[in-house]
Amino acid sequence: MRLTLRAGFALLLWATPAAGQNADSLAITAQELGARLRFLSSDLFEGRYPGTRGEALTTGYLVSELQGFGVRPGASPVAGDTIASWLQPVSILTHQPDSSSPNTARLSGRVSRSLEHGRDIRLSNFSARPEVRAGGELVFVGYGIHAPIYGWNDFAGVDLHGKVAVALRGEPAIAGDTLRFNGVRASRFSWPTDKVAEMERRGAVGVLWLRPHDSLPPGPVAGSRQLTSDMGHATLLFTGSLTDSALAGLLPHRATRLGKLLEAAARPGFHSLPLDVRLDVRFRTRPTTVVTHNVIGVVPGVDSGLSGDHVVLSAHWDAYGIGPPVKGDSIYNGALDDGSGTTALLALARVFARHPQRRSLTFLFTTAEEWGLLGAYAFVCGGPLASSRVVANLNLDDGIELLGPKRDAAPLGIELSSLGATVASVARKAGLRVSPDPYPEEGFFLRADNYPFARAGVPALYMALGTDGVGMSRGFVDAKVKEYLDRHYHQPSDDYQTAVLDLEGSKQFTEFVREVTMAVANDPRPPSWLPSAEFQRSRKPADAKHCIR
Repeated sequence: MRLTLRAGFALLLWATPAAGQNADSLAITAQELGARLRFLSSDLFEGRYPGTRGEALTTGYLVSELQGFGVRPGASPVAGDTIASWLQPVSILTHQPDSSSPNTARLSGRVSRSLEHGRDIRLSNFSARPEVRAGGELVFVGYGIHAPIYGWNDFAGVDLHGKVAVALRGEPAIAGDTLRFNGVRASRFSWPTDKVAEMERRGAVGVLWLRPHDSLPPGPVAGSRQLTSDMGHATLLFTGSLTDSALAGLLPHRATRLGKLLEAAARPGFHSLPLDVRLDVRFRTRPTTVVTHNVIGVVPGVDSGLSGDHVVLSAHWDAYGIGPPVKGDSIYNGALDDGSGTTALLALARVFARHPQRRSLTFLFTTAEEWGLLGAYAFVCGGPLASSRVVANLNLDDGIELLGPKRDAAPLGIELSSLGATVASVARKAGLRVSPDPYPEEGFFLRADNYPFARAGVPALYMALGTDGVGMSRGFVDAKVKEYLDRHYHQPSDDYQTAVLDLEGSKQFTEFVREVTMAVANDPRPPSWLPSAEFQRSRKPADAKHCIR
């Protein structure tokens, strides 16, 4: 969406008084949500990319709005100051390709040959080093999962110290078994972040994901984006992908065919298979550091016995900036993802600034969600609040609400904690039924900022309406969601004109989150994980130096 600078600021000045009308009311209007979303997703913000002028414009706007509402700054004071800040710095290590040095990947031992980068193997720098020279024996570890709650351990009897693990993505699908790995919903044990952390803890120097032949993306060696605080004691040096055809040529004679091996990996009792072949790699990248920022505001609680506890409401402000043009448009505006959640969170901050609750409310606008949830991880592990003080996280990153009002609500994660009962009670009062995750195959719960909270032991929900649209034909919402994912997701066309169909749905969604927030903030009992959940409160606090790894 294109706005002139003058027109954009005129819209902002018009929108702000509208937001402040009836300031002592809990009311939220579609006009308020639409005005802010139209402004935030305009070209003025240059796609809201971390570490750019677009970030400075975005964070400045968010801080200005929070100040106007009367929200207090919630970040730690900057060095040398005693006054709380609005901004939490987040330092991220990134890698750029270095074409000055060739990449090598060499097998030795029972099989000796070179692997061709981009055809057999693709490598990625997982360290802070500009040059990686590393290697070790290859070990096929199945899905690379250690899940005691499900009685599953792919690492039983194998030592990964100094070795390179070859693993399958995802998790086993066991016919007729709905107990392990949450049935149709992807569990935390399927997520690459957790798998890599587990294999690094076990001493692996490299991790390679198995991919189909001819499926490796083209391009030079780059590297993973990671919090710089995680890099001090890193032992895992590289990740990447290995084709199934390359692995098939490495299987020892005593092993069965690759297909049989993959079938065995999906059955209980699988044992990792050393391949009796060593892989050595050498490549260079250009590490750089980007400092970006979370925006944090707080409304203190009014109950002296509960105000030390916080309910964190979150949405990510970042999008994809200015990139390759598509149909002449090069600004990736991020209207639905996640301008919609950000503007809903602003409306909630306005409401609760005038209506504080028993517990304190923290409004977290994260950076670098699109880089791997890094802003949320930085808050959980190194932010102003210890995870023990956060009783719940409600994350706003859905966007289905832009399609209009619904007859159902479908927050993700309701089956994991007592927050599910809270949602059911609120939905019942609102005349909504509660539906399960409509798209479990997408793994949205694992791909959004609620996940770092859950991983740290904080009960969390991915807030969402369902897909039963009011006045819409059956399947209409599903078709629109598919169209968005296929054509507009992370594209320049994720703009206001494309994403917004009916802002009454945004109003309904924001009101629903408001009611759930009040229920959680005022309940004397904090939320808790259910005994069967794959997440539990940790007795060990999150460590800023080992946040993800």
